[in-house]
Amino acid sequence: MTTLSQDLLDLSDFAWQRLRHRVEGLTDEEYLWEPFDGCWSIRKTEAGYVADGTPIPPEPAPFTTLAWRITHIVDILQEDRTATWFGHQPLAEDGQPPVPASAADALAALDHAYAVWRYRLAALSPEDLGRAMGEVAGPYAEHAGSSFALHILDELIHHGAEVGTVRDFYRGAHPEDPFAAAIAGELTPAERPALLAEAAAAHRWDVITQLADLGFGVDERTANGFTAAHLAAGTGSLDTLRFLVGRGADLSVTDPRFNADVLGWAKWFKHADAIAYLESL
Repeated sequence: MTTLSQDLLDLSDFAWQRLRHRVEGLTDEEYLWEPFDGCWSIRKTEAGYVADGTPIPPEPAPFTTLAWRITHIVDILQEDRTATWFGHQPLAEDGQPPVPASAADALAALDHAYAVWRYRLAALSPEDLGRAMGEVAGPYAEHAGSSFALHILDELIHHGAEVGTVRDFYRGAHPEDPFAAAIAGELTPAERPALLAEAAAAHRWDVITQLADLGFGVDERTANGFTAAHLAAGTGSLDTLRFLVGRGADLSVTDPRFNADVLGWAKWFKHADAIAYLESL
């Protein structure tokens, strides 16, 4: 049986990994994208970049950009109170939360902020989680440390979901077809080696053969660690699965999320035809 401390840490890591996957490939244009008038974002001042905001936000709240949202997540995770409210002290190397000026800076800041939060969370004892936080927590003085840990996790989860949603909005407003670009010779395997796996993830079974003929590897993985064969077996796309096997796809590799091979995916998602085919090989 796991402890409360381990359960909190496991939930935190799960939420973090989901967010980190969702921000891969972030560009400066997308990071600073303002789809509406009156958005809150980050602004350059003589003292550096600052995030928009007021002590009492307007209602309804303004739409916030990815720059604003990511800066907010960094602040939530790294601010001193995620140590002091538990009765601990920040380390000198923890630093103070920055306002990242670019997408690359934002990803680096996110990584550091999560490392700081994770270290602090892992250091909490059962007593830290069980006792009232006291005067340092202001109006929450009588609340147990566990309630504050859950609050920080709620912030990570719901703001992380917002980041993913804004990325979806941006993609919808800026459609691209990397598969067509590859078929037209505008994108090479060296530039985007996992494109065939990405096509399987997008259920673009119609381009798998062409991408393979162009040299895109059948055993490359998506950002989540899935091969095209995993995805074909998991969706019951038997024709694509047969094609990948014919091209020498490695069926023994396991994915990082489920630790399952290609047959394991077919079994988990209950695709009888794919199971029968794979077991016949």
